[in-house]
Amino acid sequence: MAKRRKEYEPTMLETIISGLFKAIWWLLTLPFKGFQRGKRGGISVQDRNNIAAKRNEIVTILQNSQSPIELRHAVSEADKLVDYALQIKGYAGNTMADRLKNARDYIDRDMYNEIWDGHIVRNKIAHQQDFELQNSEYKVAANKLLNYLKTL
Repeated sequence: MAKRRKEYEPTMLETIISGLFKAIWWLLTLPFKGFQRGKRGGISVQDRNNIAAKRNEIVTILQNSQSPIELRHAVSEADKLVDYALQIKGYAGNTMADRLKNARDYIDRDMYNEIWDGHIVRNKIAHQQDFELQNSEYKVAANKLLNYLKTL
């Protein structure tokens, strides 16, 4: 009768050492995980380019227009673009306000406050029928929102 060869089973010490090396490898490679497959910080190169193109369109409107209607629209578009960026960066929430609140710890405090200021103006444009500002104030609000997109 032939003897059956017993399968190799690692000892407890070998299992622990193997686990430690896996943990060390995971820690060493962790900072580089975001740079794989064309992504950085959760935003693909294509998304980054689309955001930059749309941002440039809004900037052009802000520079060339004196129409309050176009400037109000530019504020709304800038707000939507920031919301899109927050979504693709993975911040949870049903509304932009929710996503922005969830991003608070990851965005510079001054930048965070500027985004809120711009979002408040957008909400007033969208929800208050008689809301009017000077053209320069619309431009400031839109630029506060667009400044965040430069950091992506």
